[in-house]
Amino acid sequence: MDRFLSEYIDRVRPAFSTLPRDAAHQVAFAFLSYKLGIYPDAVTRCDQALKIIGGRPIPKVLGTALRIVHERADALSQARYDTKLPFLFRKEDLPFGIIDPSEPVVDPDLFQLTNALVILYAAALIASPDDDQALEEQEKYILQLLATYRKSLKK
Repeated sequence: MDRFLSEYIDRVRPAFSTLPRDAAHQVAFAFLSYKLGIYPDAVTRCDQALKIIGGRPIPKVLGTALRIVHERADALSQARYDTKLPFLFRKEDLPFGIIDPSEPVVDPDLFQLTNALVILYAAALIASPDDDQALEEQEKYILQLLATYRKSLKK
């Protein structure tokens, strides 16, 4: 399973390597805050990362991933557990996902959230060397998320 994650990070490295460090740091903390259940902070960090990224030539999929995590974290912070995610990944975003969407997806919201969290994790790991250790400690969490989609991982 970790081979898929390593290959994925290598595949998206060129796209996310130009992410400014301050934005990457916010992305890292958005991911970490969400993972740790500090949802209001995840919302704030997503907003800050989106503001820093602005119109920079960064793959739009990162903005989509940040919005998805923002929406889910905001819903969870307000105890709205059944809120549907409004931001869908577009066809042009799919090469940046690790899960193959052509496979049947039982829960589209979970599919989006899992892909979004993996994208945030990879982008931060690539572009925020100051957060490497904290992110690497969360690799097991990412692998657990991916285990749900074992048969659908892009090869």
